[in-house]
Amino acid sequence: MLLFLILSYIAREDSNCQYLLDKQLAHYFPAWECYFDSSYNGMRTSQGCLDLLNWYIDLQTRYEVLLSRRIGLRYRNHYRGDYNDHINNHYFDPLLKLNENFKLILSITTHYYKGENEIGVGYQWGKDYMNFMETFISVENFDRNFSLKASPEGPDKFTYSGLAYPIKLITTINKTWTHGRLNLDCDLSTKYKMHSTILTEEGWNRKANLRVWHDIKQWQFGIISNLQLSDIEKHVNDYAETTSVYELRSFEMINEPMIAWQINAKWKPVVYFTYDFKTVEEESLSVDQSYERNIFAYLVDLEFSPGGRFIWHLGTQRQFYESNCTDLSIGETNHREFKERRINVGLEYRYNNFWFYLVEAMEGDFPTEKYLHNHTYLQMMLKF
Repeated sequence: MLLFLILSYIAREDSNCQYLLDKQLAHYFPAWECYFDSSYNGMRTSQGCLDLLNWYIDLQTRYEVLLSRRIGLRYRNHYRGDYNDHINNHYFDPLLKLNENFKLILSITTHYYKGENEIGVGYQWGKDYMNFMETFISVENFDRNFSLKASPEGPDKFTYSGLAYPIKLITTINKTWTHGRLNLDCDLSTKYKMHSTILTEEGWNRKANLRVWHDIKQWQFGIISNLQLSDIEKHVNDYAETTSVYELRSFEMINEPMIAWQINAKWKPVVYFTYDFKTVEEESLSVDQSYERNIFAYLVDLEFSPGGRFIWHLGTQRQFYESNCTDLSIGETNHREFKERRINVGLEYRYNNFWFYLVEAMEGDFPTEKYLHNHTYLQMMLKF
């Protein structure tokens, strides 16, 4: 029997007792979002410490050029390293500009292993990235079966059954107005099915991200919302030709309302309230359990702009964590609950087309035997 059928479920991100606090520091400020999308060409990255073993990375690069009045080429790179989110895509997008506001785009995503290549077709409507809508229909891992055609039959030849490839509908919407902005990203996948001589797997993954804010005089109100759903089912044939079934269903939603007050030209307090809710159901011959997690956190950030290129940040974070993992076969529950506090000091530097932000999150629970240093996060953005 395969190992995953006898191990109980453990959320990867639970190895970091301050993960939600880290996510609060990892997203970009509203001004950074607008500045990056005000250009066709740029690079930005957000990085920081997760735990002793892992370092969070989100890196995005974009460059677009017109080769003639109608034909152009766009290159995009997106790399992300996180507990449950791993992306490493190079997008080559030949485009046909039909008019000032409309483009047809062919998207080709390459990987070192050809079986992970992706191809898609879509359109973009809008003059620039501040106000546009882009939709793609793409086939993920379209080259997998062809790349493995010379491989002998066996457990390592894991291919798609017929045409049951994951087909994705990917939509991005940016809408910017005088006092606010909306960004929406949706990634909806059809059900896929794969097989080898000992394993059959089918499932789907879907996610959506929303960020919106609006200014009312000296006040700014906004929210960040992330939704992820997945359902995976595996059938395993061991050497005695008996079949075992393993199913994993997960749901997670993170909502983060925010409010900011521009007191004057120098002082601006910002407060974020974050709630993370996650459920997982795991079923197999040896495991029948459910997992539920609730985390509430807040971040208070005081911005001080003395003038010039620097902005100082001073703040604090607080987290309240609670989770329950229940063995449904015997009715036993493993309960976990704790609190965390941090003190943050950050410095933001803006010089022409280059922006940089560094924040040190320090231990805030005293007395403590821990180091004063906790986690460090940095962001960098460049337009070219």
